[in-house]
Amino acid sequence: MKKLLATLLGASLVSLLGACGGGGGAAIPDTPEGAAFEYRHGVMEAVAYKVARLRSMAMGEIPANDAAFAKDAKDVAALASMIPEGFIPNSIVGPSIAKPDIWTNKADFDAKAMEFQKNAEALAMTASAQGFEAAKGMVQAVGQGCGGCHRPYRASREE
Repeated sequence: MKKLLATLLGASLVSLLGACGGGGGAAIPDTPEGAAFEYRHGVMEAVAYKVARLRSMAMGEIPANDAAFAKDAKDVAALASMIPEGFIPNSIVGPSIAKPDIWTNKADFDAKAMEFQKNAEALAMTASAQGFEAAKGMVQAVGQGCGGCHRPYRASREE
């Protein structure tokens, strides 16, 4: 529970600092590319929140119940389908940590996004039809989908 709260608090503070212009981040241009960045950043923040809740329930760090788990899994599946829309060409703007490899290896990037979506949809369907106990083991595959894309296509914040 403490880990979840720290993660959520950290994400909130980063978002707040970015929104206020703090943290040394570059300004986000008022362009379609800037809008794409803001869109994908918001989607990714929501995915991170929901996946953290699913993981915490699966690991027994927070109380789990079928309804809450199924809702969070359904939300992740819906959000997963929205991710590719935010990656339009030339949208490495402002504080973006997207790597240019997204566009030079677009087929691989799209395949990884689709795999994440398929895993999230499978988790949501299992959670809805069979409940928490049947689905909790599937959370790891969803989390691995995040890392599978972040490792090659997202720079660290220190770079």
